[in-house]
Amino acid sequence: MIAFHADAAVERLKNVFQHILAETTAGGASLALWYDEKLILSLHGGEASPGRTWHAETPCLIWSASKGVAAAVTLQALQEKGISLTTRVADLWPDFAASGKDRISLSELLSHRAGLAAIDQRGLSITDHETVVAALAAQAPNWDFDGTHGYGARTFGFLLDEIVRRTTGETLSTRWERLFREPLDLDLWFGLPAEILESAATVIAPKVPPASSPFSKAFGEPASLTRRALSEPGGALTPSVMNSPAMRMASLPSLGAIATADSVARFYAMLATDGGGIFNDETLETMRTTLAKGPDRVLIDETSFSAGFMTNEFGVYGPSPSAFGHPGAGGSIAFADPEHGFGFAFIPSAMNPGALPGPRTRKLLAALYGISTVE
Repeated sequence: MIAFHADAAVERLKNVFQHILAETTAGGASLALWYDEKLILSLHGGEASPGRTWHAETPCLIWSASKGVAAAVTLQALQEKGISLTTRVADLWPDFAASGKDRISLSELLSHRAGLAAIDQRGLSITDHETVVAALAAQAPNWDFDGTHGYGARTFGFLLDEIVRRTTGETLSTRWERLFREPLDLDLWFGLPAEILESAATVIAPKVPPASSPFSKAFGEPASLTRRALSEPGGALTPSVMNSPAMRMASLPSLGAIATADSVARFYAMLATDGGGIFNDETLETMRTTLAKGPDRVLIDETSFSAGFMTNEFGVYGPSPSAFGHPGAGGSIAFADPEHGFGFAFIPSAMNPGALPGPRTRKLLAALYGISTVE
């Protein structure tokens, strides 16, 4: 067990965050740490957009870190209805049984083991939920079911949203608003309200190409599962596309949440402790229990997942084995550490290349835990 000393962690994080800002030529970032039910660190700096200062209240796109929050909404809906993860998806969503998917369970779907990492039908709009989920229900899995997993970079949010709709009659974004964002006063939206569109930070594309890796090689092959999973539906979702008002206002549970670091860290601190009276112990344990582990067919790296969260079997959040949450493209990261009882979030606007945490994020994790490096 790594000893955690909050005061020391705060000082280390302040220093590293300032170094990161000093090295940032454009954009800005925010960072937050909630511990012992208190916000003990809230950092922000740089520009939200050219000429506009980044404040603590500045929300920013968190890319795939959206998935962890969306997964929590889904698990709470299943908890409320008393639905076990051993339930077949087709029992809730009959059309899903097509093309050999009749035996797939919620557990398998939520841990990226159902073989639906990539959608077969091309050219669909990422904002057309009904058409996308109909296509996913109709298609066969991307690989023969064998217990392996492949990250559903874009499809996963549609699958979560449809499970919530089938279970509760509400969309995922509506349920988030009603049960979480409004009662808890969280600045995190699946679809930014029109009146605060201009408050969001402008996301900036990476300035350097990704380093050569098995993932970058696979992404460069148009027919690869990796490229398909990260490209459809919706085609190229560049920062300029995601900065548009239409995309900021769209509910995209896979990659479109816009939030402040303070609110994301607070949400994860709740998951790290008692669940805030919203999640029972069984559901919290579900979030923390690894269901898929090993080579990821899409990310071409070793990853591990519980029911919707990336777990820490391979150190994505540093040294604490109990940590779980979700990283996002470009360097955003948010997670809970139940062992030490805190929630952490880092949200930059200027992206680093790659889908998993890069050097900037690893420096922050090393500072958080007081270790020399995070691999």
